[in-house]
Parts: sequence; C-alpha cells; structure tokens
Amino acid sequence: MRSFQTFILLGFLVSETLFAFPDRDARGERVDNFVALQSKISLTLTKRSYEASERIPLTFMVTNTGKEVVRIFPSFDFRYSFQIIVKDENDRILTPIEDPEFPDPILKRRTTIVNLVGDENKEISLHRNESFSKTIYLDEYYQFLPDQKFYITGYFYPNYTEDKSAFLRSQNTVGFLFQNSKQIKKESVNRQITENGGLSPEEIIFLFLGAEMKKRWEYHFKWIDFSEYILAYDRYSSAYAEASVGERETIIEEFKEYLTESPSGVLKYFKVMSVDYPSKRDARVQVYVERMMGRFKTRYEYIYTLRQEEGNRVGFWQIKNLLVKVKK
Repeated sequence: MRSFQTFILLGFLVSETLFAFPDRDARGERVDNFVALQSKISLTLTKRSYEASERIPLTFMVTNTGKEVVRIFPSFDFRYSFQIIVKDENDRILTPIEDPEFPDPILKRRTTIVNLVGDENKEISLHRNESFSKTIYLDEYYQFLPDQKFYITGYFYPNYTEDKSAFLRSQNTVGFLFQNSKQIKKESVNRQITENGGLSPEEIIFLFLGAEMKKRWEYHFKWIDFSEYILAYDRYSSAYAEASVGERETIIEEFKEYLTESPSGVLKYFKVMSVDYPSKRDARVQVYVERMMGRFKTRYEYIYTLRQEEGNRVGFWQIKNLLVKVKK
C-alpha cells in the first residue's frame, strides 16, 4: 500500500513539472514536453587545476537522451536558467562576488511595457541525442582562495519564467584545484629564503661561477655536494659509484683537479636567466654561459639543481647536479 502511495505521489510531481511548460508550439499546435523525463544535465571543466591569472570556463550541457522532442526555454540572463552551487573542500558554500537579483518575471511582465519580441526567453527544441550548452566563466562571479579545492553542482530550470520550482540537477559534480600563479609562488619562496637569513640559489650561482672566473677554487668548491655532482660527469660517475667508501675521497680529489683545468674552456661571461622552485627546498637555476677554448667562443646553457639543507645549516644551498646544453 505504501509503495502504491509513493507511486501516486511521484506521478503527481512529474505531472506538475510538465504542466509548468507551454503545451503549444509557435504555430499554436498542441505538443507534449518530455524535458523532465528524458533530459540529462552535465558539467565539464577544461582542466583539473587553475592558476589565479587563468579563466575558469564551466560548460553546462543539457542533453535529450530520449526519443521525443524536448522543449526548453532558457533565459537570456543565464543566472535564471543555469544556477550553480560552489562549495570548498570544507563543504562550505561560496557566495558570488555580486549576488544576482531575481525579480519576479511574471510581475515584471504585467507591470512594464514590452516590445513585440516578448519575454526574455528563447524556445529551443532538442531532438534525440541533441544538446544545448552554456559556458559560464567562474572567475567572473566567484573569488577563490588559493591552494584549495572547489566542487560545483549545477541546477537547470527549463522554464524559470513560468515555474521557478521545476528544475533538474546535474548528474555529476566537477571539482578543480585553485592555485596562485607561478610568479606569486616564486616571490613567496624568495621571501621565505630572505626571512631565513640565507643566500638565494641565484646568489649562490653568482658566487660559484664568480669564484671560477677568479680561479678561487676553494670558494668554488664550497657550494658543491660532490657525492651527487660528480655523477653528472660520465668520466667519473661509474668509477665513483663502484668504488668503496675509502676510494671515493681519492676520486673526488681527482675530479676537483679535473675541474680546475677548465676542460670546456675558460669562463668569460655568464648570466642567470631564470630560477624555478619545484619544491620548497629544491631549486633549478638556468644560466647562459660563454667560454673560450683558445680563439674559439662556445655558448652554453647550464641548468643547476640546488637543494637546501636542513638542521643547523638551514638556508644553505648546495649544488647537486648540472645539465649542459650547447647553444648555437
């Protein structure tokens, strides 16, 4: 008996939804509307994460999955027909930057003079497997906090002007991670390094290469972690990896002597091009380098990998690796 009553109640709700839509087409012919029975709403985003300077386009799609024609009446102001709920990772609802005003469209139509165009709604007929989509740029309507995830659910009102209680919920909920731009991250890391009182990776590379130009090798070697740096040189990497602990010190001394011979030529000019921070304690410094081998000049691009030490030497960066590219 209870299931029969539930069935009667569901039938009543569906009938109320259907009656909310015009039952005649533009020619005045009577038609049935199956929008509540065979329509699906879906949301899509272009990416899973966005930066502060990027646009965040949300695509709101209405699809006719049935066999009969579906008629919808979206408003020209999409905020009537396409409504969304945005929640943060703590399940709190975000308030739009400017709350849209939703005046009573029926009252407005009765008390204002309108032209022959009629209401601000457009009738769209969707045949089987046809879709209608609307793109909403979330960055225009919401202010997102960085380093948080946000989740969006959509609600479509097929005919908001006639019935504000009839709507369809999106089948899916989409989410994205909002982050600060790379430039802001870089400035934040630089600020943390300065606050810790240590030298920045860029300053260390200046001291490192400057010491080489002046042949001050004791200051040049000061910044190198030889246990990892030596592995970037094929001539010594295999011997070092296969040697015992006692033999490795001898190999490192031979490696230092090799570096003092300037095997790639004498350093004449260098310029730091960029600094990137893959993590809080890792840095990559890109350097343009010019060397002279006799009378010939060779240009290189060096990419140094540095890591910040912990413990008593916080703020002290050491050079761990080197990648060399010859520039034409």
